[in-house]
Formats: sequence, structure tokens, C-alpha cells
Amino acid sequence: MLVGLLMALAGLAGFWLTLDVHRSPLSKEQRQLLGIKGNTFHVSFVVAGRDILYTKAKSLPIYGKGGKIVGWNYQGTTSTAGVNTDTILYVDITGDNMTMIAIPRDVFLFDLGYRINGLFERQGPDALRRRVASILGVPVDYYAIIKLDIFKHLVDALGGVNVTVPYAMNYDDNVAGLHIHFQPGPQHMDGAQAAEFVRYRHTPRGDIDRLDNVKRLAYALMVRVKQLNVRAVTKVPELVDTFFSDVQTNASPALVRQLAARVGSLQLKQTATLPTQEVQVAGEGTVLKVDPEDVNRFLATTFGGTPRTFSHAPHATLLITNRSGKPGLQDWFRSRLEAMGVPSGDILVRQEAGVDPTPSRLLATTPAWDDADYYTSLLHTSKQQVDHLDGYDGHSVDLELVLGSDAAAMVPAGARVTTAASAK
Repeated sequence: MLVGLLMALAGLAGFWLTLDVHRSPLSKEQRQLLGIKGNTFHVSFVVAGRDILYTKAKSLPIYGKGGKIVGWNYQGTTSTAGVNTDTILYVDITGDNMTMIAIPRDVFLFDLGYRINGLFERQGPDALRRRVASILGVPVDYYAIIKLDIFKHLVDALGGVNVTVPYAMNYDDNVAGLHIHFQPGPQHMDGAQAAEFVRYRHTPRGDIDRLDNVKRLAYALMVRVKQLNVRAVTKVPELVDTFFSDVQTNASPALVRQLAARVGSLQLKQTATLPTQEVQVAGEGTVLKVDPEDVNRFLATTFGGTPRTFSHAPHATLLITNRSGKPGLQDWFRSRLEAMGVPSGDILVRQEAGVDPTPSRLLATTPAWDDADYYTSLLHTSKQQVDHLDGYDGHSVDLELVLGSDAAAMVPAGARVTTAASAK
């Protein structure tokens, strides 16, 4: 998992020979949020590690003394080409400073009905990149999806790393062939041991503690890179050419050259985990929810920037589409936004038959991405990037607020909602 981070940041992936992507420029507010000044070099990634894939097979019991079952012998096969991405990292390089933010795997995508660690399997790496950008409210241009094999080999290629284990780790899983046994304190780890270290999650906080260990190992990797001669480190691609297919990325040689020049001075400035709230979802149990205002403050604090304020309505046409099943609700939302200062001429409404079972969300094209933040801060909805929005009633549409199954619950008790057919 972390090797993908190392390659993306330290320019070790010389085999990334794809065309460069169109990078979305940061707006003035986004640059202030991330504390970026002038023409400072900036690039960002989503780095995700694929979980282990198990084939369907039976397990045979392992009997101890007295005939008691003490374990299970898995008869199937495993692969590092797993479908879930249980480790998701947003990596930002500004100048020579690197910041890494862990995205918990249980962040729930209410508009899709599943957790973010399942997005890669269902919609691919670019969808994961776009969703992380949506959650953070800043563009993310590159992704690197990696397997555990590459992690093990490159850590070994670097001669191992020194890691301080925070607590005793003891776990055996015969099905996975996983046997983790570490005592607390500093120790030297090879690639296999480092992979076990970041996979351990049997603590009271589970995945959150696991992400903390990912960050500990990230520091250890960067320290090791500093210890080695930079010219020697840049020869590592020769060792990974044989299994370069283990990496999916849209990064280009041009970007690699830029990053390679920064290896010697690159510093892992800070690591953090995205703030979330626990909520209950029917059929899913406890999941994590992201609040846009919390993320806005968190990013400003993490990067030493200035949080965005949304005091003036953007000059953009907003279409409110009512799919809540409650007629007239679109007019209530229009009135509410007008009362908050949105010009009435910028709002279009339409009522549609049927009920959208997914929660309300704001759809935004790339040019209107920043404008969407104003409305998400007012309405506390999520936002989703789309390629384009169809026009309505002879008007072009920049943003679309889709009222879903939860929209009626957003109306205060006692509020009057007109049920007559709405005018356009």
C-alpha cells in the first residue's frame, strides 16, 4: 500500500508511460485553503491499496489435543488483486512539503448506497479519484492503485525500514495465511513484516488505528529514503519493471521527472485522518459520514490555510429537481434559498414523478465545482462531479440540486409546503 505512495511521491515509477491528464487548476479560494502561495509547485494524488482477494473454497478444521478445533486450513487460493481498497490516501505535495490524509474505508456514499472502499470495484480508479476530490472540495488529478506485492518488494529493495510498534500485535488467520506477532518498541522490518504491520486492525478503534500505523510506516519510509543516496534510490525502477502491471495510474513521465528532482528535499510534513461522524444506516449498521464544513475547517488547519466562507451566492444557474415524492417541495427549497440571498433569476425548478430512493445531492460540472460549495454549506448536502448537465426550459444549467428520499426530513416541522403543481 505505502509503496504506491513512495513511488508517486519520490519519482520511483519510471515505468509510468501514459499520457498526462488534464489537470484542474486550483481556484483562488482553494489555494488559500491549502496555504499555497504564488507559483509554488503543487500536485496531488489518490493512492489506494487493493485488499487481498480470496477465492471461494472450503476450509478444513485443525484439531488440537482432545479433538478441539484450534484453527482452519483454507483450501482455496489468494491474490493481491483484491476488489476493495481498504487503504485510501490523499497525498498533497506543495513545494518540498508532503501531506498525507487518510480517508477511512467506512465513509458511506449516501448517493450510491455503499462504502467508499467499494467504489474502485464498481466504477474504477477514476471514479475513486473524483469522489475523493468531491469529499475534500479540491481537485485531485492523479491516482495510483497498487497491490501488496509491490509494497513488499520495494521495501526490501530499500533494505527495510525502522518502525516503532505502538502496542503488542498478535493475530493468526490460517485462511489468509496471516500471522502477525510484534512486540511494542522500535524494530527493523522487511517488506513482508511491514505489510503485516499495516494490515493489523484488531484494536478497539479498528480501522482508525490501522490508518495510524499506515502513517507511522510512511514516516519510516521517508526516513529511509533520506538515508540512502538519491542516485541509488532512483535505480529502484530497474527492480520493479518486472511487475509494473501491479500499478494502475494515470501519472505521466513528465510528472515523474518533476517529482524526481524533489526527492532529496522532500519532507513528509504531516499526516492526518479525515474527520468523520458515526451514523446508523439501515442494512449497513454503523458507517461514517463526512460533513463539508468540518472538512473545510480541517483542511485549513492541516495546511495552515484560510477556510472558505460562502457569504455570497455564486453567479450560476441552479436547477432544483424534486424526486422526493412530495409535490411542491422544490418550491419550498427555492423560497429558502431566495431568503438566504440567492437571486430568484438564478433558480429553476421542476417536479418529477416517482421517488429517488437515494439521498439528496448537488450535481456540479467542473467549471461550477467551486460554486457548489456555497450550496452544500447552506443545505448540508453532498456534491458530485458530472461531465455535463442538460439545459432546462431554454436555460443552461450549471448546478442541479436533486431532492431525494431524505428531502422531506430537511423541512422544519410546521413549515408550509405548497402541493400545487409548480411553475417553471
